[in-house]
Amino acid sequence: MCTAVTFNTKDNSYFGRNMDIDYSFNQSVQLLPKGYKTRLVADDREIELKTPIMGMGTEIFNTVAFAEGFNGAGLACAGLNFPDYAQYTKENIQGKTNVAPCDIILWVLACFEKVEQVKKAVKSLNIVNKSIGESIPIPLLHWIVADATESIVIEQTAMGLRVFENPVGVLTNAPTFDWHMTNLQQYMSASPQNPRTIKWGEQYLNPLGQGLGTAVLPGDFSPPARFVRAAFLRANSASQPNEEAVSQFFHILDGVKMVKGSVITKEGRDDITLYQSCISLVDKIYYYKTYNNSRITAIRMDVNYVGEPKSYPYNQSQDILFQR
Repeated sequence: MCTAVTFNTKDNSYFGRNMDIDYSFNQSVQLLPKGYKTRLVADDREIELKTPIMGMGTEIFNTVAFAEGFNGAGLACAGLNFPDYAQYTKENIQGKTNVAPCDIILWVLACFEKVEQVKKAVKSLNIVNKSIGESIPIPLLHWIVADATESIVIEQTAMGLRVFENPVGVLTNAPTFDWHMTNLQQYMSASPQNPRTIKWGEQYLNPLGQGLGTAVLPGDFSPPARFVRAAFLRANSASQPNEEAVSQFFHILDGVKMVKGSVITKEGRDDITLYQSCISLVDKIYYYKTYNNSRITAIRMDVNYVGEPKSYPYNQSQDILFQR
């Protein structure tokens, strides 16, 4: 599952996600330095990082597979589950930029600084059905890419590779992004304002408390429902300065997070919001909370860092402030 959101304030731009999953993938915050060299799986092509890259990921076979991340230029990218719809080509295509699903985030963040550059580059992109290793399943994903001014969604399905402008700044899972955008029109009547008193015959009808303007919003955890709720919360969220905006961002994510026991997979496991992330694209800070630790952890990127790759401890034990 998963939900990704972008959020702009007067002074900053934020990007982040809920990682909804039923298992841990040995995740931690990873930092790759400027000048770091790595090879892409699809064609064994070497790329060199123009700026550092930071995000949640895991080390596999001497490389890093990112779930989401950002670079020193303020460009961010996240991959979200896209089962039954993601379809990759079986082999590399000559003349195309061949990239495996596991490398899309790394390719975007290593090679580009703005969404506009990504939009031009994906015209020749071919997402090829190759794994980072024989024992590693190929993830079925689509991707959201954002900078401080715009956001796009990249999907490769049976219809081919398509890029969508993302004016609502939200992405969840299946179906396709254009379906989600059409589906939003069913919820045009949703409002943060309470409806006015009306009269049916001789009977006056009054709102039963606050919040009735949102009664039309879906309350389940399906991808369409989470897309609608996240889009509504983002669109109506009050802009706040600095750290208050970080808290506001996490509140938006809280509106679509999964609580243990509320969603059970077909394998009988709990699908939970394993962690939540918020990236300041202006200040270059990665914030995150874990399911078992609601305290926000923050790591600031040094945009000129050229040392060794770093892996930061994943803080999952609850940190409670006791006051006397």
